[in-house]
Amino acid sequence: MSDKTQGELQLFGDRGSSLREVARAFDSARLTQARVLAELTKGELADELDVSAAAVGQYEAGATKPRPELLPELSRILKVPIEFFAAGRPIGRLDAANAHFRSLRSTRAKDRAKAATHAEQLWELTYALEKRIRLPEVDLPVVGEGTTPAQAARLVRQEWGIGRGPLPHLVATMESRGVVVSLIPMTNESVTRVSAYSTDALGRPLVIITPERARSIYRYRFTCAHELGHLLLHTNPLPGDRQQEREADEFAAELLTPKAEIEPLLPRAMRIATLEKLSGEWGVSVESLVRRMGELRVVSDLSVRRAYQRLSAAAEFRRDEPISTYKGEVPSLLREALELAERHGLTRRELAIELCWTASHLSEVLGEDDPRPVLSVVR
Repeated sequence: MSDKTQGELQLFGDRGSSLREVARAFDSARLTQARVLAELTKGELADELDVSAAAVGQYEAGATKPRPELLPELSRILKVPIEFFAAGRPIGRLDAANAHFRSLRSTRAKDRAKAATHAEQLWELTYALEKRIRLPEVDLPVVGEGTTPAQAARLVRQEWGIGRGPLPHLVATMESRGVVVSLIPMTNESVTRVSAYSTDALGRPLVIITPERARSIYRYRFTCAHELGHLLLHTNPLPGDRQQEREADEFAAELLTPKAEIEPLLPRAMRIATLEKLSGEWGVSVESLVRRMGELRVVSDLSVRRAYQRLSAAAEFRRDEPISTYKGEVPSLLREALELAERHGLTRRELAIELCWTASHLSEVLGEDDPRPVLSVVR
């Protein structure tokens, strides 16, 4: 089914009666969800809809419902099927304050709200698939009060049966323990500003990574480990809190490069060639190893600063390795769940209709690339 045909209401009888049915079942939370995803303010939506901003506010507050004849315009403006606005299906509600965002200074409230809404829809997709497919049970170690980030990382390695040495397939390991990892394929500026975030406020832990963080396999792995640290250590998120961010970094460093194992391997002087070799073996960046040398007092702070300067100067000549070449690091849990569900009779079309999404939006939330070639028009 094309997105165009999916936008037409097919659940009811004639169009007039179907619009009235959706208007009667109008869910104010769905309007908010669609508006936030479209990055429109209430005033901007009101202008396009040719109603007052107060009217949109009343729709979203549930005080009044839009007239049936307004629904096609809402559908067109917000790019969702008309039936998206009808109540009657599970909805995840996530306050942005309950998600771990890296920085409040560089992340606007509008961007955080959109990111939280994306997490809500990721949960809805997970819920819909879990009705048909048994996903891995959530298996995160319980971290007691007073546990240091390094101790928590060692606990994860112990309880997840991760042996000594480098941790391969970090994302596949997280997914096997019930964590849903998602790569947002959208490339708009708001997503880039959000960078990465995580939450377990919806009942299943979600880790969401943006394209900016996925340009380098090393940066991406550290980010995933960092978000796992938040999920384990910080039951009360304080978005942008420096202490929580430092602790998540300490957790990630110990998880990927345990002190007891990496310290004997680190050179006693800043030898970049040696660090590059270790970088490839352990799946962490050279910068991360330099920082580790400073943390473990293998070299002086001055040596660390000089190494950062050398690496910064050489950064423009370095080519990042895309994560697509590392199978165990590309999120696959939801796509594989859908493939399994399809083998048992569920079609994509049926899933999209159940969620009241367009087919393209379903692909986006699944993290699939658009296979269509891009046409560039030069004028």
